[in-house]
Amino acid sequence: MAETVYAIYPAIGIARVGNAPDAFYIGPETYNGLPTLPDRPDAPFQPSDFRDANGLVRRQAARFRIYRSVDGGPAEEVTLDTPDVAEIRWSVHLANKKASWYTFQTYLGEYGYAPNHSLRNADVKATADRQKLIIDPGPRSIAGRNSGGPGAPVEFSRTSIPPGYHGNFPPPTLKPYAIDTLGGLRTDGQGRLLVLGGHGHAGSTIDPPAIQEYANNDGWFDDTADGPVTATVVLKGAAQPVGVTPAWVLVGPPGYAPQIPNLVTLYDTIFDASVRHQHSQPDIFENGFWKPGPDGYKPSYERDIKPILERGMTYPWVTAIPPKPHRFDLGKLGDPNPALNQFRQFYLGALRAPGYQNQRIGTGGVTMMPYLAGDDCLGPGSSEATPQQLATSKYLTLTETQYFFLQQWADGYFIAGPAPAPHPGEQLTRAVLENCVGGAFSPGIEMTWISRNPAIYTEPFRIRVRSNPPDPLSLGFDPLAGMEPGDVCRYMAVPWQADFNECSSQPIDGRIFWWWPAQRPEFVYLPPVPTALRAEPSPEIGKQVAWVGSDYDQNAANYISFADDLDMVKLWDQLGFVFNIGTADDPHFVEVERRLPRPDPVGDD
Repeated sequence: MAETVYAIYPAIGIARVGNAPDAFYIGPETYNGLPTLPDRPDAPFQPSDFRDANGLVRRQAARFRIYRSVDGGPAEEVTLDTPDVAEIRWSVHLANKKASWYTFQTYLGEYGYAPNHSLRNADVKATADRQKLIIDPGPRSIAGRNSGGPGAPVEFSRTSIPPGYHGNFPPPTLKPYAIDTLGGLRTDGQGRLLVLGGHGHAGSTIDPPAIQEYANNDGWFDDTADGPVTATVVLKGAAQPVGVTPAWVLVGPPGYAPQIPNLVTLYDTIFDASVRHQHSQPDIFENGFWKPGPDGYKPSYERDIKPILERGMTYPWVTAIPPKPHRFDLGKLGDPNPALNQFRQFYLGALRAPGYQNQRIGTGGVTMMPYLAGDDCLGPGSSEATPQQLATSKYLTLTETQYFFLQQWADGYFIAGPAPAPHPGEQLTRAVLENCVGGAFSPGIEMTWISRNPAIYTEPFRIRVRSNPPDPLSLGFDPLAGMEPGDVCRYMAVPWQADFNECSSQPIDGRIFWWWPAQRPEFVYLPPVPTALRAEPSPEIGKQVAWVGSDYDQNAANYISFADDLDMVKLWDQLGFVFNIGTADDPHFVEVERRLPRPDPVGDD
């Protein structure tokens, strides 16, 4: 008998906070893509679309779809327009466990916590009291077409906790902002699910509020969240609904530069974990061995190699580094002619390989790339080290799978033509996660090093969902029993704005390295002044200025950030977005829709 499998895609979806009360956009569903507007899905996204009519930042909705396949055959999307479908009912449970978890320390915790590792809000002792540190509105469900709109919203709010559920919110007296919701649910015209995040609110029980450090601040809460996404499909004439493989949703900070990719994406990191620890692709890695050489695995240049090179070419748009060394002849680099092997190997030699995370200078005597900070860069030689600290990873490296692909490419063992067409749902998962940070994790943007732990997945990219989680939610970590709502975001900084403000650039061994400029820009270009308004000739590309601060100094030993992390709590929605006003082949990324006043820029490009 044929087996029909139903599954939700993307396996991990990404929603983002925004302070617009109703307006939202659907997050990018293509690599380096722009969002789409729910009421204008086919219209080009414009810079003004990042905000609503009142200038407030739109929330980003994560859109989920259901695909089915028979005996592993071609995938078919299942919607309310599918002839044999009577109903699709979605359920989501968002929570935030940050205040109840351990303190984040860059070099501790990934492999378990010691008994003397400190807790956030450690003065709260009793289990029942610590559970009240969890923001948990309980589960919500939605069905039908275009449901959950202004007339009948489905919100994860303190006023809509399901009857009989022991939900919890922090006190409504938080300063500077109360947290009354973690987001909401909508459906589109075909019954697909849209998960919206919170409003970017963060607040403290202490008045006046103060932020002490970048990751751990007692008394503080924010409205990022995460949790499982489940669904049932009722077929016409069927007595029982069919089972659907669940997914997960993460709610993170805004995507300020959606068209700029990270060198290591969240997809790369989770894919690497699946290859090396879940035996997902024995044609790449099996029994502890890679499959190199002419008879081994051949990566696709278009899918696996070219994107890494292109990412390096976009970093000068969001950092103050010279663009020329980051321009590559992609046509020549994609030519499998053996005569070009030495040319490709030159570029491979400039990259920091796994295992070299504490080495800055390569064998050629130059600084290795990428010029990015690692998970734990506060060891000896850094300006923030303590004598007891030993750096475990000062500098970011490529994942082991990425580097293996590049080794094969450098030796000429790769596929030059188009890659085979993937399963559409798997392609959607890849595209969504390629727009997220895959390192460094200190702690990160959307997800931290828990993404590298194979125990949290049932299969590649599928976070293990705990069925019937306890009420109230638990404080512990038991991935084999399944992950509960809030179990992913609890590793992140609280409030997220503190980490987002401070982790811009990092002094390491006397030099300045960057954190996540593709997600948290460091320096941006101003749009060119129209010719008619120019008082004198101007370069084609405008001036480059600090994205947050007012100083222009790429060699400064201090962070380019707000003077106080509270500024980011209050002003994150005023920052500009990075948008390509050029073309895909000739990009020109500039800052748009900034609301903060800016001092006169200093210096030209």
